[in-house]
Amino acid sequence: MKNPVEAALRPIVSEYGLRRVLESLGKIVDAQRESSVQVGGSSDADRRKKPKKRRAKATAPEYVSKLELSSEKMAPVADLAERFERKAFLPTFGDIAHFCHTYGIEVPASKTRASAIPRVFKHIALLEAEEIQRILDDGLFSGPSRLGPIADAIRRNGRGSTPPASSPARDSALQPIETPIARN
Repeated sequence: MKNPVEAALRPIVSEYGLRRVLESLGKIVDAQRESSVQVGGSSDADRRKKPKKRRAKATAPEYVSKLELSSEKMAPVADLAERFERKAFLPTFGDIAHFCHTYGIEVPASKTRASAIPRVFKHIALLEAEEIQRILDDGLFSGPSRLGPIADAIRRNGRGSTPPASSPARDSALQPIETPIARN
């Protein structure tokens, strides 16, 4: 037999019947639950039934508040953490990977922003205060550039320098140039 519990129960079931054995097992289970509640413990069965509570990952500001930083670094790193939460700093995992490559940090295996918090902010804490401030001032690693206004300005300025399709200047520019041919 494969299961020793099953082997032990077979003769009991054949002697007393399945219904009486199940009733007895139910009473045993109830008694164990009552005793574990009185003692304040829990049985193995109860522990298996309870879903495990996941510990929530710390947000970037919470993580940074636990770091031991100099007073010179605390404010800029905390500012980066706040920007991280608002997705104004490292808004996508691709930006996080770029940051990691730039600073020679191993890219986190988990592809979530939350999982990258410890790795990114531990490294930021090691940077010089001037470098941290430069990241803040220049908006480095803040996601895609906002090129829309620049593109609109180029389009507006470009219209003035290129003649419209039906203008005489454009039409003359497309005409072949006649050059005198020298005859001998």
